[in-house]
This record gives sequence, C-alpha cells and structure tokens, in this order.
Amino acid sequence: MTINDEFPALVWFSQGDAVAYLHQVEPTLAPDRHECELRECRERLQQAGFSTFSYMALETIGRRILRAYAMREMGNVGFTTTYLKSRLYETDPRLAVLRESGLPVTWNLDELEARSNVSEPRVRSLLSTLRAHGMHCGLILGLPAPRADLRVAVILTSQACDAHWIDDRVMGTVLAASLTIGRLMQPYVDDCARRARRIVLTDEQAAVLERLVKGLSDHEIAAEVAASLHRVTQHVKMLQKMFNVENRAQLAYLAARWGWCNA
Repeated sequence: MTINDEFPALVWFSQGDAVAYLHQVEPTLAPDRHECELRECRERLQQAGFSTFSYMALETIGRRILRAYAMREMGNVGFTTTYLKSRLYETDPRLAVLRESGLPVTWNLDELEARSNVSEPRVRSLLSTLRAHGMHCGLILGLPAPRADLRVAVILTSQACDAHWIDDRVMGTVLAASLTIGRLMQPYVDDCARRARRIVLTDEQAAVLERLVKGLSDHEIAAEVAASLHRVTQHVKMLQKMFNVENRAQLAYLAARWGWCNA
C-alpha cells in the first residue's frame, strides 16, 4: 500500500494486498482461489473489449473526496493520479449523469467533447487527458458500499471509437466482474479505512476537538481549555491536517461522524 498525503489523500493498493488480507482473516481458503477469480475477471473484461478497469473506493463528505483507495492493477496509474489530484471528478460530465440517474453510464469521447462545457478548464483537461491515454469510450458505474461515507466507483475504458458495442451482454459481463472484484477488494479497503480513523490526540487536542464539534468558537474554546487563542487556532489547523480535511466545517462534521464528540 502506498499513500500520497496531499489532498485528497490517494492510497494505492494492490490486488496482492487485498488477497493477503483475505487469507489472513480466512486462512482455511485455498491460497490460489482469489487469484484465479481475479485473473478470470481480467480476461473476461479484456475479451469484452475494455483496455482498463479502475476500481476506486472514495471516502467523502458530500461530493468532496477526502481519501481515495485505488487499485493499482488493471487501471492506468498516470490517468487516475491526474484525475484525483487535479480534482477532475468535480467537473466530470460523466459523473454528473451517474449522480442524476444512479445507473451505469456509457460514454464516448467525441460526444463528450461536443456536449460538454469546454470553456471550463478542468473539463478541457479531462477530455485531453482521456484522449492522450487512448481512452475513447467506456463505462462508469457505482457499486454498493458497506458504509454511507464510502462510495465505490468503477471506470472502464476502451480504445474503440464509439460505445455502440457496449450492449446488454457486455454490461452483464462488466457487472459480474465488477461485483466479484469489489467483493475481494472491499474487506481490505474497509480495514484501511478503519485504521485511518485511529488518530492519536493529546489531551489538549482532544479537548479542543470535542468543543469544536459542539460548535464553540476559537475564543470560547480557549476560555474553556485555559489556552491562548493562538494555541487553539494552531490546534485546529493541526487537527484539519490530521483528519485530512480542508476547513473547520469539514473537521467538525468528520470528527462527529467518527465519534470524537465524546472524546
């Protein structure tokens, strides 16, 4: 597992990481069972016509991605890194359709270029990056996740010039393979997410955070914990970094969701 701590945090993991975790929690399973399932999924997707398969589990506040767990195999590491670190997902027209319908979305690069708001710099960047990587059409869908704050997205791409070949048969292949891969990856991702929540605070940091979650201002917190306003402000900035959030509101929301209100 490799972690990039910039915002949003990008955590790369391998199928080997996930399979090793499954063997750890289920030691009686045949050692090559999961590897065979993953190999069969990869072969079926390639035979169906897809060149890349990106599996991402996204820890979110609303539409804001705080941390992304991305599977290294089968996808394009360069594209995924650019997509997440440049926040191209925030203006991705494909995701807009997916959020509106909740159904798998087929897309074609030529049609995206014709219909999208190309005056938006990140839309232009997305389209040019897709073309540069030979991603001319594909499919994007969401998968069920065990937690409300975790969204699983699957993005498949092809070098084909149009998406007319993505019919019901191909869609069935994609859904079956995606669910299988998700079933094998998700336990490891869930464990990573749990470990990311194990944040160790000093007594003073915990006291500041507890009061921040309750809605107190920095002045009010300083008075209650008998610390200077400057010290409280520094604590808040450090807590934002530790929780990997951008602002005070996100910190309060995430800390409350993680149970720190009773710290």
